[in-house]
Amino acid sequence: MKTRILTAAVGLPIAVGLMILGAAFPIVIDLCLTVIACMCVTEGLSAKKSNKKVTIVVPCVVFTSIFIMFYYIAPLWPVLVFLLILSLFMSMIINHENLVFHDLAHALTITTLCTLGIWSMVYLFDQTKNIVGIFYVVTALATPWLSDAAAYFGGSLFGKRKLCPKISPKKTVEGAVSGVVIGTLLSLLVGVIFEAFFFENGETVNYIYLAVFSFLGALSSIVGDLSFSLIKRSCGVKDYGSLMPGHGGMLDRFDSVIFTAPVLFIVNMYLPIIVEKVG
Repeated sequence: MKTRILTAAVGLPIAVGLMILGAAFPIVIDLCLTVIACMCVTEGLSAKKSNKKVTIVVPCVVFTSIFIMFYYIAPLWPVLVFLLILSLFMSMIINHENLVFHDLAHALTITTLCTLGIWSMVYLFDQTKNIVGIFYVVTALATPWLSDAAAYFGGSLFGKRKLCPKISPKKTVEGAVSGVVIGTLLSLLVGVIFEAFFFENGETVNYIYLAVFSFLGALSSIVGDLSFSLIKRSCGVKDYGSLMPGHGGMLDRFDSVIFTAPVLFIVNMYLPIIVEKVG
């Protein structure tokens, strides 16, 4: 736990610094999120050692980079998906003695999940490319991470009944409930902080809509965490990487975010969290 706290203490100022820099140069946010997405894809592929197969990792990373950076070219989407699938099947045909369909299914699933998850944050940020966009990015990150922290401490204090012992032995029902409830409340606090200190043009937060997202986001973060844990277990690995001591790799930190960010995207489409500027 000490290592996890130390890593978080180092990582938090870096994240804040990037957000401040991104407020002045929006492209920084897009590039950082694209790099994170590519790292998540690569680490996800490493679970089956596919990251060492050039004919798999290159098409997957190229797809992720182009999709996120040029998502606004709508006709490009189906073309990119087709080219990714085509390249993966060509790889299997060429290397049919060493590659099986399970390898391709794993690569395709990991790539699309990571790409769409991170893309959701890029899209929400790019709609304004200002402090409102940064609010969406922070909310997408804070909700699952705060829920995870609350679940950890809640499970440590009150945990008795196992949630999914064969997937994640340490997770408990009590911890999950603590994570959803406390995580939702802490996510609302993020809205309070932005409204009080960062919004400069009269923007206000609709806390009912934020609460809806926070609750659904906390739930989806559990699904994301368990889903990627199940992938790790099926592949026989403990962590996706070792980039951050005590946390594992980038994907180990963003597994829940990848499921939560699209929920924010969907909720915000129908229940706009930021109220229009006053005056």
